[in-house]
Amino acid sequence: MNHNIPEKHIRVPREAMHQFVRAAFIKSGLSDEDAEFMAGILVAGDLRGVFSHGTIMTLNYTSQFRQGLVNPHPQISLMQETPTSVTVDGDGGLGYRASFKAVEMAVEKAKAVGMAVGMTNNHGHFGSAGHYTRVAVKAGCIGIANSSHFRIFDSNESILNAHGASPISIGVPAGKGDPLIIDMASSPGVSHDFFAQMPATFFKMLGFGLVSHALGGILSGMVTRQEEQASLWKGVNQGAFFIVVDAAQMASDLPTYQRQMDEFLVALGKMQPPPGHERAYAPGGIEAERERLWSVEGIPVGDEPAWGGASHLEILQKVAAELDIETPW
Repeated sequence: MNHNIPEKHIRVPREAMHQFVRAAFIKSGLSDEDAEFMAGILVAGDLRGVFSHGTIMTLNYTSQFRQGLVNPHPQISLMQETPTSVTVDGDGGLGYRASFKAVEMAVEKAKAVGMAVGMTNNHGHFGSAGHYTRVAVKAGCIGIANSSHFRIFDSNESILNAHGASPISIGVPAGKGDPLIIDMASSPGVSHDFFAQMPATFFKMLGFGLVSHALGGILSGMVTRQEEQASLWKGVNQGAFFIVVDAAQMASDLPTYQRQMDEFLVALGKMQPPPGHERAYAPGGIEAERERLWSVEGIPVGDEPAWGGASHLEILQKVAAELDIETPW
């Protein structure tokens, strides 16, 4: 079973990749603590096979820090808090610190009262939405996460261009088995040809994208922040929205719920796979399996075009060259 490994690749041990990414962020001005934090997040993305939001982002993020587009030392703070909600100010940094704080606080509140909302604004990219639903799921909660970036719609443009790429994730805990987690962009890369072939799919994806704009952008306060005063950090234009629900307080009987979820997911895995695939997986299952396997075998770093025509391997080599650090291979 190849778990979608790139055909041409090298294997990089988990810890070696972690230390490489950590060194890149330290060279870009982050504290030891924040560099360690970012390395852990991006390596986790690779281990799950979510390469688009894993260490391949190191070049983009370190470039933003070095160009002064985002704040390398944000002071994360609370804008408002109630017993069932919290809004976190990202202070011009990347969105990770603010978003983790918001969802972790929402988990605490949900455990106390059943459900809670976390929101963030005034930050840059927050990565894969699945990072945050996994925080909820690990605590035995259902998690919903999405993000949006500030944008102005032009009446001269087609609505085909309104979708953006706002991410959305929903995580549902199980019992002993892996949880059910969807983690996706709200746009499949829409084109006029795509719309002509699958108009119903286009409108569904447009709906996901616009809901993400409404929640992660408008409700979170990101649009208000931009209207009041544009950020001093030019890379800052995003907000996020999280819902956390404590499964233990919703299910009539928690052990029964957990058993039924496990049986449901096992049954899905026994179904016939789609064409071209060896096994059937529920969303989140293959990511969990990769993480267990690749933590031991190492991360497959592809040498095939991936991001802007460059391969994962080439991008990491560029990081090493620009920051004068050693590659882990």
